[in-house]
Amino acid sequence: MSTSYNQDALNRAWDHLEGWHVNEGVRAIAAQTGSTTGIADEIYFGFDDKDQTVPVDHQSRFLIASPTKPFVATAIMMLVEQGLLRVSDLISRFIPAFGEGAKSQIRIAHLLTHTSGLPDMLPNNIELRKRHAPLSEYQSFVNDVDLVYAPGTRVYYQSMGILTLSSIIELVTGTSTPEFLANRIFNPLGMQQTSLGLTQEQLNAERPSVSSMVEQQEGHDQWGWNSDYWRKLGAPWGGLISTASDLGLFCRHLLSVHQGAHGIIYPSTLRAMTTNQLRSFPKLRQGSADAVPWGYGWQLNWPNHPRGLGSILPAEAYGHWGATGTLVWIDPVCEAYGVVLTNEPMEMENRRQINFANLCRLAWD
Repeated sequence: MSTSYNQDALNRAWDHLEGWHVNEGVRAIAAQTGSTTGIADEIYFGFDDKDQTVPVDHQSRFLIASPTKPFVATAIMMLVEQGLLRVSDLISRFIPAFGEGAKSQIRIAHLLTHTSGLPDMLPNNIELRKRHAPLSEYQSFVNDVDLVYAPGTRVYYQSMGILTLSSIIELVTGTSTPEFLANRIFNPLGMQQTSLGLTQEQLNAERPSVSSMVEQQEGHDQWGWNSDYWRKLGAPWGGLISTASDLGLFCRHLLSVHQGAHGIIYPSTLRAMTTNQLRSFPKLRQGSADAVPWGYGWQLNWPNHPRGLGSILPAEAYGHWGATGTLVWIDPVCEAYGVVLTNEPMEMENRRQINFANLCRLAWD
């Protein structure tokens, strides 16, 4: 356990981030690291907007993309704690359209661990976005879409599985997922700059959220990451708007829960969410459980994988990537965390955020 850090080592991590902005053209960067005792340090580089008029600071809100998913998973596990559902429940219990064919075997546990066989995105994803479809329409297509693999046989990243979890939250609680997250997670923790999607009033605010570096794509302003449609949609697989400060608050809270503190979820629940759950699927492709482990909603570290969290982080570390250039990692061993938010879309290979995770973790040795 470590509650102290090496400032010189941390400065090397910050210098590395500054190089992304100054030398490599990443326009907006916000980062923070800390432990259960509080924030160790944070840094900001660049500008919120493409015109470079608003400097990045602690109020800069980024579209964090897929780190949205663990928040939806946390909401599901809250319902498990209330006895309103079980991870072993079939999806067809809540969505009868899942009761036919191979989908009839999909359980909540499959959705939480990316083993459902559902596709990441729908074949008509872009078409739906271009005509500004509501989330209910996305779900209707998920109900009918063909599976990529049989449930429980492969690890196949599936954003549409997270959409289905969100639909279950709304069916069970009678509350929208954005409202549920606000009432049960964001507001209790004081995450005042965080929301699943934006209201029109927030979109019209004097200081808008950080724009992505995809803004030059033709027509993207109507349906892409920077469009009013996408930011208002609140996609449960990637529509969270937040700051490095708010995400750091969430990380510190989870670290305190690991220590046994009373929190938004129980320590036993958090252990389940951050334990390798893939080992419980007997039909899973050999080697997958240990090579690319998942908990419930959280990716465990894949140290030798190009989409891991970093080779220096231990096996017990967990976190999540975001396609908009974001990474959150938590190390319960040394009780530290790191958050880096950028507006540079993530590549499948050469993810520079791994360098940040490694350098930042060294500061806690």
